Parts: sequence; structure tokens; C-alpha cells
Amino acid sequence: MKNTKIQAIGISVLLAAALCATGCGESSISDGIAEVQTTVTATSTTAATTAAPETTTDITTTGEETTTTEEVTTTEEVTTVEETTVETTTTEAVPVDPAAPDEFGLTAEDRAFLKDTVFVGDSICSGLRVYKILPDENVLAAGSVAARNVFEFTYNVGGNEYSLAYALTVLKPRYVIFSMGMNDVNMTTPEQYCTNYDNVVKTVQTVLPDAKYFIASITPIAAESDFTTNERIDLFNQTLKTHLTGGETGYVDVATGLKADWINALEKDNNGGDGIHLAPAAYYKYLNQICDQLVDTKIVGGYGDGIAYGWAKT
Repeated sequence: MKNTKIQAIGISVLLAAALCATGCGESSISDGIAEVQTTVTATSTTAATTAAPETTTDITTTGEETTTTEEVTTTEEVTTVEETTVETTTTEAVPVDPAAPDEFGLTAEDRAFLKDTVFVGDSICSGLRVYKILPDENVLAAGSVAARNVFEFTYNVGGNEYSLAYALTVLKPRYVIFSMGMNDVNMTTPEQYCTNYDNVVKTVQTVLPDAKYFIASITPIAAESDFTTNERIDLFNQTLKTHLTGGETGYVDVATGLKADWINALEKDNNGGDGIHLAPAAYYKYLNQICDQLVDTKIVGGYGDGIAYGWAKT
């Protein structure tokens, strides 16, 4: 092919010379030569990223071979897909048995009942709130409160101070448990104590007629306490229990479970320190006795957090 190109150029030169004899200029010769210039070979090989050099061979007007080498680089875009394995753990929910007790001995049913209940009482009762045993809205209590003076105090509800009757209309509990009496035993007789409690319940019923009412026994004191005697406390409790029997207001014994097995007095572990008030753990014994007597026997019933308790289960 190279010889063919040279022969073609030779013919072009002879033709140009003949034309020149008729008056053509140098530009005509150059134009003629340009028309017959031919690119012999172009080789391109694509590798991974750089191709083989492209070589072009031309023959100039002087008859010399000129070789031009151009390096052609081709870039291939490589996309890497990284596979990530995500390990997923599926935990199957295990149904909670509403009748199974927690670490404090209270079941989900007990908790549902307590949510529907407001405790009203003295400084011993206020321990339910102070020790965070129950939420604030479930306890209306203050120091020195007694059955004879409970309406002389105000009670905190959501940061506001209300009378007892109004506080209960705000909270609207299904059940009310009165828990006081320690400030009554040295100030009145057992009979007057019962009469005072009757007045308390009747007054509250006028503003909260649909609630169910219970009165808890007075809690025992330590054997070494000289505040009063456990025998006097027992007398008040027995008199009240007899008085309430057969009536609309129920009685709950929280004293027995707080006493020591070997003596008629507050068990040492239940002593809050002064022989009168209760230790934090004692409040769970206090609540368990209430739930055993009211929830387990189906005296009470309802729904709390979607859980049926007491008579509402049947």
C-alpha cells in the first residue's frame, strides 16, 4: 500500500508540472498534493485504562516519511457495590399475666385498682406519696390530719391547694380509702371516733356519690414507743370494724400484716425510725393487704390501663 501511495504522488507531481506549464502558480501545486495525501494506518486498542499509542504516517511534499504518535487514554468508570449484611433480631412479645405479682407482691390487677383509688389521711398515709409508692394524684394527706379535723386542712392537687371535698371532685376516683386515726387515739373515744368517721364519709358522698368508700385500720406502733399503746389502737380498730359491719362503707385491716409474729407491735423492719411512721418497704405490705382483701375477693372491680380487676374480670 505504501508503494501505491508513492506512485500516486509521482503522478500528481507530473500532472502538476504539466499544469504549471500552462500558467499555474505554486498554490495550485500544493492544493493538488493536499488532495492526494492519505493516512495510512490508525491503530487503537483499548485496554483497562490506557490504549496503545495511535500512529499516523504521512509523506510530506519533500518525500520524507513523518510519523506522529499520539497516546490515547481511555478512562473506564468502575462502580463498586458494597454489600452490607444487616442482622435483624425479632423479639416476640411475651404476654404479661395480670395475676402475676411483681417484686413488691402487687399484680397488674392490683395496680389497676390502685390507679382508680385515692387515699385520704395523715402523715402516715402521706408516706405513699413521699416515698413515691403511688403517684401524687392518688394521695391526699397531710400531717396532723384526723377523723375529727380532716376538713380543716387543704390538699395539694396539681400544685393547687383545695379543700378535701373539692380535691376529690377534681380527681374523681372510683374508690376512696381513708387512712388516719393515729391523731385520734389520744384525743377521743372509740365511739366518738366512729361518729367522726361517719360524718367524714357522708360529707364527701354529697360531692362524690358514685364512689365506693373504705376505712383502713390504724397502723401499729413499735413496742418501745410511748406515744400510745397497741392495745388502745386495737380497741379503736375493733370498734370501727364492728361499727361498719353491714354498712355501705367497708373496713380494711392493714394492721395485722405490719405486726411482728411474736409480739403485738410494729415489726422492726416496718419501723420508719420513730416507732410510729412506716418504713418505705412497709407501704408495700400495707398495699398488699388492701388488695388481698378488696381485689382478690372481688369486692371492688373495674378497668385500669385496659386491665380488668376484681369483679370486672367476670
